[in-house]
Formats: sequence, structure tokens, C-alpha cells
Amino acid sequence: MNDTCKMVHVREKKTIRLHWFNAVCWLLLIASGFGIISGDAVRIMPAFWPEFMQGMFGGNHNLILGHAIAGITWMSVFILFILFNFKEVVFPFLKEVFVLTPMAAMRDAWSMAITLAHLFGLMKDIPVPPQGRYNGAQRLLGTMIIFCSLAIAETGLYLFFAPMMFNFADNAIYGTIFQWALVIHAASVFLVIVGLVAHIYFAIIEERECLEAMKSGDISVDFVKHHNILWYEQLKKEGKV
Repeated sequence: MNDTCKMVHVREKKTIRLHWFNAVCWLLLIASGFGIISGDAVRIMPAFWPEFMQGMFGGNHNLILGHAIAGITWMSVFILFILFNFKEVVFPFLKEVFVLTPMAAMRDAWSMAITLAHLFGLMKDIPVPPQGRYNGAQRLLGTMIIFCSLAIAETGLYLFFAPMMFNFADNAIYGTIFQWALVIHAASVFLVIVGLVAHIYFAIIEERECLEAMKSGDISVDFVKHHNILWYEQLKKEGKV
């Protein structure tokens, strides 16, 4: 069987299930989060959306509660997954995707810039540098999403529980922290949404093989060899291709 037809198993079922669980959670959290914001001074969605969501949940209080339950469920599942799969899945993933040094960030940014330029027919004479399992754009996006997700989780917990635990009238610092938590929460969500739009575009339009791999766990050897040559060489050393 040639590389065009040969498939290699690259993702376990539990990782695939976590990915789609995460996607569903984000859909619910974005829909409910945008429904919570209903003031005239700050409006992200058209007025009908907060009215629709709050009406469906029987008021904004219940919508906030539902949003919090979804968020805590999302956090809890990820914490349990990390605890039970850290050595086997999580740590290898972090080693591949985390951008920790300025030099690595510059290298990945350059790779991403060339990739994006090629989409618009520019810089065709400059090849994309050899890529590992995750390309430069995926590494930068993954690192951003990890840090933003931590910020979203921490600020979300404070936004929900702080009004129950602290009397803001007794100490102004509680309210100040609440305001900054709200800003950080919203900014982090916005950054993740921007990244997810790019992620979805590439998965659906540019690299559908990656989407199929996230459903079946298998990807064609030819695709890996063409797009991720460093990963292909690694798979060869491991005897998987």
C-alpha cells in the first residue's frame, strides 16, 4: 500500500471524546455567556439574543447559574482527564505544543506568516519550514488557548462565587477584583474565539484530513509526509509508518 492510501493511527478515542466534549462546552458557554450580557451600554450580540436566552432559562439569574454549571463541568472533566492521563497523553501534548521561549515564538510566528501568505498567493518562493506534529500556527494557538483557558477558569470561579462569599460593601478591593476578573474573562474568551475561528476554518476548508483524524483517530501517511515532515520522520523511527 502506498503512502497515499496508507493510514496511521495518531489519536486515541478518549482524546477524541475530550475534543468534542470541549467543543460542545464552548458552544454552550459562548451562547449562554453572550446571553448574560444584556445592558444597553455594552452589547456584543443583538438585543434578541439575551432576551431569547434569558427567556429560555426563566431569567438572567438562572442563565448565569446554567453558565456556571456548564463551566464548572468543563473544568472538572479536564482536571480529571489531566490527573488520569498526564504521563500518557497530557505531558507529551504539552511538550509538542507549548511555546515557551521567545526564539520558539519567533520561529513559529515566521512559519505561520509564510503559511498565511501562501493562502493569499504570496511568498510562494519561500517554503514553509519543516513542521513537527503541530505547525507554528497550531503551537501558537494552542499555547494561547491553554493560558486563556486557565484565565477563564480562574476568573469565572471568582465571578460566580465571590458575590456569595464576600460582602463587597465591606471592602472595595473585592469589587475591584471582580471588575478586573470580568475584563480578563471577557478578553480571554474573545482571544479564544478568534483562535477557534481560524482553527475551524483550517479544519473545514484547508486541511480536512485533520478534521477526519479528529473523528476516526487515523490520518493518511501522505498528508503527514507532505505537511509535517518532522513528525513523519519521528513516526518512521517509531516504526509506525
